[in-house]
Amino acid sequence: MTTAARSSHSRDEIVRKLFDLFRHRGFEGAALSDISEATGLGRSSLYYHFPGGKDEMVSAVADFAHSQIEANILAPLAGDAPLAERVDAMLQTTSEMYDCGREPCLVASLMVSPGLAPESAGKVQAILNDWIAALAAALEGAGIPAAEAKRRATAALIDIQGALLVARASGDTGVFTDAMETARRNLLAPA
Repeated sequence: MTTAARSSHSRDEIVRKLFDLFRHRGFEGAALSDISEATGLGRSSLYYHFPGGKDEMVSAVADFAHSQIEANILAPLAGDAPLAERVDAMLQTTSEMYDCGREPCLVASLMVSPGLAPESAGKVQAILNDWIAALAAALEGAGIPAAEAKRRATAALIDIQGALLVARASGDTGVFTDAMETARRNLLAPA
């Protein structure tokens, strides 16, 4: 493929396609042929954009996912609106992000991959760690003691991620919807 053909696919477009692929297939499950098919690029074009190969692709996908979480979940949690509004916005965005329990979580899909490079694994872990920290900070700002805020934030992510797994495995998205409501109730319970 010529340089002109390679550049017709922007790295951002490719990363978005890779995000969807790795989200559904994980690291080990996404073969180079799958990556090529998902992006529309051949091996040489893929290595043009990602000289570090699949590890660099996952690293770029983790950066993309983290930036999406920062903009759409973490920043609103840090806002000035009342806590209930911020929590509701987070839960609404989360529900949209996972299509009410129909779409898999990138973090879950990648963290079960034994071949994931340590740098990429750290970036993937940071997504959930930062989410928990932002949620705990919002709760603390509303008067919840720090240890309780962290416990509630962690429990909410466990509820969300666990329900996502069960909803996808069972085909029952009601599990996810119920868990989102449980998370809301627990996050907003009086101190």
